[in-house]
Amino acid sequence: MMKRSGRILLISNLDVPEKMVYELYKKREQVEKLFDSYKSALSSDRLYLQDNEAVFGHVFISFLSLYAYCKIESALKKAELNSKFSPIDILFEFGKVYHYDLGEQEQITEVPKKLLDIEARLDLSIFPIIVRS
Repeated sequence: MMKRSGRILLISNLDVPEKMVYELYKKREQVEKLFDSYKSALSSDRLYLQDNEAVFGHVFISFLSLYAYCKIESALKKAELNSKFSPIDILFEFGKVYHYDLGEQEQITEVPKKLLDIEARLDLSIFPIIVRS
């Protein structure tokens, strides 16, 4: 098996242990995945904006979106659900529930049991607990 495996050469001017340099190299992949998510899943590679304020606003909202995307991805990994769901799947599923503000009364549409199970596995407290009498 070792005859077929490749080797990489890492050259560094850091005065740290070899293992730390390798861990820094591995973290590079995470950054590349985030940029890929930023460009593809969030469609942030298309800028048709005319002035600096519009570009700044677009980049800021994209940054917030990427932050939320990473938090969802982290929660999925922690709950060991990342093989079943992606952050986009979670947003799609949670997007099916609506909150209506009817003046003096607020109402949430029915929350499917599957979604309540996902919420519990991700250790979130999004939906209020309704006690029926």
